Amino acid sequence: MGRPSKKEERIEEILNAFYRCVARYGIDGSTLERIADESGLKRSLVRHFAGNREELESMLVDRVLEQSQQQWSGFIESLPTKESKENCKKSCTELLLEGLFSDQYSDGEYILVIESLIFSAGRDAALRQRMQAWMQGFTDDITFILQGQFPKADNARLEAVSFGLISLYFNLDSLAPLGMNQQYRQPARSAAEYLLNSLSTD
Repeated sequence: MGRPSKKEERIEEILNAFYRCVARYGIDGSTLERIADESGLKRSLVRHFAGNREELESMLVDRVLEQSQQQWSGFIESLPTKESKENCKKSCTELLLEGLFSDQYSDGEYILVIESLIFSAGRDAALRQRMQAWMQGFTDDITFILQGQFPKADNARLEAVSFGLISLYFNLDSLAPLGMNQQYRQPARSAAEYLLNSLSTD
């Protein structure tokens, strides 16, 4: 594989800077001036390499959703299958809780970017469709995991618990700017365990 071109390197630098700005200022607050300052490039170079603001936003959305899908797919694939469960010391739900609430997988910056995209989707129909599909896929995957662990639970309860887990996950790392996500990490996980235990009542 050849080395990336200078243009590819510059676009990468600009997108990384835009990502950091969105986490800090939101989509609307991430002006070209701020992106240029964060990337260490002149504004004219940002426009030259990345195009106009609309093109830059589109590239950022593509990148965030693709990376999210890759990481989540990797996590799903790491869960024990029926054949490997006998040799796995942890259940799928225990691994799910680790994936959602442990320090190891925590990324407050990522959550802030996702939440900014969700907020911006309110005024952008195309983005709204993409974020709806992303959110539904996330929810469906968690519901499917829970279904395997709690086969007697009905779909309405499974979906309610899935939504509860996702809500706790997003809310926890959204507290990063306040410096409070560490304080609430264990309580959030405990709340998630209470939700999961509610599926064991059958």
